[in-house]
Amino acid sequence: MNTKVETKKKRRLAPRARRLLVLVLAVGVLAGLFFGAQAIERAVKRAEYVPLSAEEIDYAFLRGAEVETDAQRLAVAEDAISLVGKVRYFWGGKSSAVGEDPAWGEIREVTGAGSESTGTMKPYGLDCSGFVAWCFIQQGLSAAEVEDKIGMGTWTQWDRTTGIAWKDLRVGDFVFQNAYPTNQGNHIGICIGFCEDGTPVFAHCAAGFDNVVVTRAGDVFRYARRPNYYEEQGETE
Repeated sequence: MNTKVETKKKRRLAPRARRLLVLVLAVGVLAGLFFGAQAIERAVKRAEYVPLSAEEIDYAFLRGAEVETDAQRLAVAEDAISLVGKVRYFWGGKSSAVGEDPAWGEIREVTGAGSESTGTMKPYGLDCSGFVAWCFIQQGLSAAEVEDKIGMGTWTQWDRTTGIAWKDLRVGDFVFQNAYPTNQGNHIGICIGFCEDGTPVFAHCAAGFDNVVVTRAGDVFRYARRPNYYEEQGETE
């Protein structure tokens, strides 16, 4: 090939190559900024999903009590707090006991299907929905009444609640990890109060902590819902 022609072609291609390179670099920078921001946001939310100390829980509950006038909501939150650090997570674990269940801590086989722990031997306790149900049994409801009005599993607990805005959360309201219908499983907690900055915090029996804890929402709780039960009972606004 004629070297002059080849040189001209290279000169014509060089600006295009530079523009393409700049475009690729720009896209790479933007993608890095976008995904980097997402990674930072996830890290912050995950950092918030840690158990609160006893002092932080007491403070949050007192803050909640300052703005909540419904005695039953406060009673539910107080009973939820009473189990913090006392009951291990057990897939399928339920209890209709009033007060602490003597069965908690007994080594039992996990018989419920669908968990990595299925078929293993573990100290008996509660799962997340069983914890919520237990809190309402403490309000004088029978197990049958709890099943009817609150629900014993996350699906029925979702079904017996109404979606609300996050800013409208009150002590005693529920939060869920996923919206139904879902095939991703679910997790539920109860709002027990608020941090100094107004951030709500939640009591829940968590597999990840293998106990009842109080945490912020972190990157776990995303859906706020209000139990229909409160309205049925003629709650105080």
